[in-house]
Amino acid sequence: MHIRQSGFSLLELAIAMFVLVLLLGSILVPLATQVEQRQISETEKTMEGARDALLGFAIANGYLPCPDTDNDGAENVSGSVCASITSNIAHGNLPWQTLGLASADAWGNRFRYAVREEYARRTFFTLGTTTANVQVCQAAACTTDLTASAVAVLVSHGKNGYGATNSATGTVYAAPTSADELENTDGDRSFVSHVPSGIGSTAGEFDDVVLWLPLYTLFNRMVTAGKLP
Repeated sequence: MHIRQSGFSLLELAIAMFVLVLLLGSILVPLATQVEQRQISETEKTMEGARDALLGFAIANGYLPCPDTDNDGAENVSGSVCASITSNIAHGNLPWQTLGLASADAWGNRFRYAVREEYARRTFFTLGTTTANVQVCQAAACTTDLTASAVAVLVSHGKNGYGATNSATGTVYAAPTSADELENTDGDRSFVSHVPSGIGSTAGEFDDVVLWLPLYTLFNRMVTAGKLP
């Protein structure tokens, strides 16, 4: 008399493994999305705090801080002006140490910071200082402005980190491959902000987080604090 042994056949085991993989995939993908969204939210919150700190610095000193150009967290000033200026815009990283802020975004990279240099000179600007042509656009071609009158811009280079500086090692990562992300690294007056897009999208990959300081927001805070006119 033969006794039939119970257990899984190879086919049954393969089917069970396939079902398990599908179940794990359905759980892990939403989890990864949640983690990424939390990182974006944390970064946005940090950047909003940085914008408030920029306003506080201006109220206390009468000018905005210069960028950090040597990755030590302190602003770099040459005489009475910022150390690195191209076409009236000073570029570098956010001077987190000068402002007393967190040193990095949620992915461990420095925040890029650009400021119209008139507002970072070591002299008080006035209500008559109305030149503020730092612009944020919807795409690299800049045919549509989100603003053309910002005095400063903050950029996190997002999860992919292209063009960013690592806060722990000082390593500068590879340049972006999409035109929109390149616009946030090329050292001119134009920046790009729009919803994230993937590698296969028409515009190319984009996951930068961008925040700007409008001229009249700065003036409003300075007037309210009694620093202007």
